[in-house]
Amino acid sequence: MRRRGRLLPDVPVHHLLWGIPASFGGMTTVALQRASLLADLDRRRMDVLTLSPDLAPRARRRELYLDGLISRRVRIRNLWAELRRAADSALARLSDGAPASTHADHERTPSTGHVDHVRADEDGRELQVARFRDDGSLLLTDRQDVTTPGTRGGRRLTLYARSGEALGQWSSATAFYHAWLRSVVGDEHAAIICDSAFVGGLMHSFTSPHASLIQVIHSHHHDADNGTLGSLASGKLPILKNADAYDLLAVLTERQKKDLLEEDIASDNIVAIPNPFHGRVSTAAGPRTRERGIVVSRLSGIKRIDHAIRAISSSTASTSPTLDIYGDGQERERLEECIAGLDLGDRVRLHGHDSRARTRFAQFSFSLLTSRTEGQSLMLVESMAGGCIPIAYDIDYGPSDIITDGVDGLLVPAEDPEALTQAIDRFLAMDEARVADMRDAAIDASKRFSADGIAAQWAQTIQRVVGLESGDRRADDHDGADRSAARGSVSARLVDVGLVSDRVAFSAQLDGADRGAMAWAKLALIGRRGRGYKRLPLQVSGEDHRPVLTAELPIEQLVVEDAGALDLFVDARISGLPVRVRLAAGTCVDPVPLGDLEHYATVRGNASIRRAADTTSPARDTSTA
Repeated sequence: MRRRGRLLPDVPVHHLLWGIPASFGGMTTVALQRASLLADLDRRRMDVLTLSPDLAPRARRRELYLDGLISRRVRIRNLWAELRRAADSALARLSDGAPASTHADHERTPSTGHVDHVRADEDGRELQVARFRDDGSLLLTDRQDVTTPGTRGGRRLTLYARSGEALGQWSSATAFYHAWLRSVVGDEHAAIICDSAFVGGLMHSFTSPHASLIQVIHSHHHDADNGTLGSLASGKLPILKNADAYDLLAVLTERQKKDLLEEDIASDNIVAIPNPFHGRVSTAAGPRTRERGIVVSRLSGIKRIDHAIRAISSSTASTSPTLDIYGDGQERERLEECIAGLDLGDRVRLHGHDSRARTRFAQFSFSLLTSRTEGQSLMLVESMAGGCIPIAYDIDYGPSDIITDGVDGLLVPAEDPEALTQAIDRFLAMDEARVADMRDAAIDASKRFSADGIAAQWAQTIQRVVGLESGDRRADDHDGADRSAARGSVSARLVDVGLVSDRVAFSAQLDGADRGAMAWAKLALIGRRGRGYKRLPLQVSGEDHRPVLTAELPIEQLVVEDAGALDLFVDARISGLPVRVRLAAGTCVDPVPLGDLEHYATVRGNASIRRAADTTSPARDTSTA
């Protein structure tokens, strides 16, 4: 890619992952490609930060570089590798703010060794871990049986000097990871782009006066099989229910951005940036056999490859279509049985994994996408770049953001194999001139996802998040102390709650914030057992210094189920800072029936909702929320 001048701000830009395993999927691929793209764009070094204890960063970087998966300008850094090499003085600085108590844990684990020591319970869950330096000295102990030795409960991580002196202690792995990340960032401003959903779920509480955090969501945020409040994907729930804590959320499509805003999960800190296409775009669509179809996909249930196979089987076109499927996975045996059962052995072929599969679109006439959900599906762009017409289920998310139906591809109602068959037959019956126009249009459409264009969007986003577009970085906006002070000055209490027809009506009073300083306010219902989450927009009225907040929710949408109870919070952006405060029960201390549920006050006087059958009195409710 030709350099046209520096686009990125003059600050370090880090990419954050848990690890880079020997075999990895699309999320890790995208993160490594983005780091390489931005590094080459600005001719600068870029770091990929990893937290996995099973990663040898220098060897892994060499493997990735030789395989053509990262730029020579990208460096892999790892928490454990760096701590093992760090001087005691650096470890002491990292431990600043987390001083070690008089209790150390080396008496319960080996104090020297060359292989990490792990003790687990009978279920295989870790109880005690000791990690060592190359010289055999103890680096860290991680106890997860602090409350009762030998039984999982409580946690303490202790970092040691080479002399054996305990330097720092943390009560959670998350806090320990945050300490390392703050040491990486140092005293200069930096941007961190986190692609991992798991690591992102640990980052919402990360604070640094010098770091701006962008969290990327790579796939659908709903789980159709999850019947909890909000039906959000459990793997993304820690991110979604703390969406305001990130400087920016990045999704892959405008449609997903719109949904997250309409569902009041995201607020004013969300952007849509598609993944870039790194392959070659055809200069012209060459001739090809019309009936040849292709699928490039892993063979998993969510991809529903059997829909594509059955659509080929049901075709009534004058020339029978064929399908070549490139990819492997756990569904292969079932798909082989499906092909045999439909007697399609001469028309549908499973090729397994092929490293060159994505270069084959120019040889085929049409491609099929039958997934249940997607984050974006670069496969569609790759198909179009090769002049291969995509025929895709109109699912969340991606196809409608990429394909213009009837112009450069065909969109089919989701989960409708019969409609898919009809679309294939319609395409096969088109005159050659129209198909040629569609192929040319598909090639043109794929150029919207060029690496240059997407890199420019990321550059603008990073400029925005570090505050350089306006020339004002305002580092104190990211200071955890300032956020804590803002939260501490604001309180909220419930004024009224009850059923109005078939809707639950909430009314609350906010203290400590002026209406004019409030950009927005929402009511958050959070499942106490870590499941279930929903937000409602709050209407603001009343006095400037004591605004009244009101919201309504259809009673059928209020689901407790496995959440145990729903705790109520007020979220707001006040003077530019995100604030979340627990909603006090106020004068609503007696249980209020809400259909099969009820509002009640916890032992701390906060507002919560539970099933009416849960007759635990406030005095017996052990919630600390």
